[in-house]
Amino acid sequence: MTHGDPERGGRHGDEGLKIGREGMKPITDFIDESTDAKKPFLLWYAPFLPHTPHNPPERLLEKYAQPGRAEDVAEYYAMCEWFDETCGELLGYLDEKSLTENTLIIYICDNGWAARSTNADDPDQTLWKGFALRSKGSPYENGIRTPIMVSWPGRVEPARSPQLAHAIDIFPTIAAAAGLKAPVNLTGVNLLDENARKKRTAVFGVTNSIHNMSPGKPDETLQYLWCVEGDWKLMLRYPGEDTTKYKNVHIWDTAPVRLFNLADDPHGVTDLASMHADVVKRLKLRIENWHRVANR
Repeated sequence: MTHGDPERGGRHGDEGLKIGREGMKPITDFIDESTDAKKPFLLWYAPFLPHTPHNPPERLLEKYAQPGRAEDVAEYYAMCEWFDETCGELLGYLDEKSLTENTLIIYICDNGWAARSTNADDPDQTLWKGFALRSKGSPYENGIRTPIMVSWPGRVEPARSPQLAHAIDIFPTIAAAAGLKAPVNLTGVNLLDENARKKRTAVFGVTNSIHNMSPGKPDETLQYLWCVEGDWKLMLRYPGEDTTKYKNVHIWDTAPVRLFNLADDPHGVTDLASMHADVVKRLKLRIENWHRVANR
């Protein structure tokens, strides 16, 4: 939805800002073209609505502007509802076209985000003038703990699952819904398969430098490896290269390991690494083994 060319306004001022903000016609046109041709379709609706610039309509901003609530928080909440409205338009159009019962809907967010004002008391925040530290671009809960929702009327019963889901699950889930077999060595599980979800004992992740990259050598910019297993979450810190201003998102974090109990501390605030050396040792080995296999 965006050309990304900085000389033509980059991704913050081009076509990517129009879809959703100025209407859903490019989306509904695509659905029309597919249905007129009697072809199945994959539609990826990924607007910039929750992303800056945060310029919600006044009717929504008024709803969230409250005494004691920072302006940047109110603007973000209003943008999220604006995005939600456009999702409603999309789902309504599927209803109108009688496509709902034969369409799998998956909602996923690429990262968490928190307004800078929510972290104003953190002395490390002075290093970074953008969003709140420990949110976007980080492996902390505000950065990676985002909802994944699956809807397929008549095929998926409405429920909240206690199991962990991951972006890597999207491909096998879509493949299963389409009656295809995913490659046997593909990571991720079919989220429609409750037994597969229950068998998963942990999810793993990698955090690299935000704008640095080394093609073919991803570990050159490695900042964190992490794992969530049951109630425990372990983060391992790495000194990956970062030559951009975005290094300030993570250079403050000098602890080699951090351990959180997410059952007792769902926001990942209290580091328990010094109190549970056995858990750190076990999960560290598990992460390193996973990373070694993933890089083969």
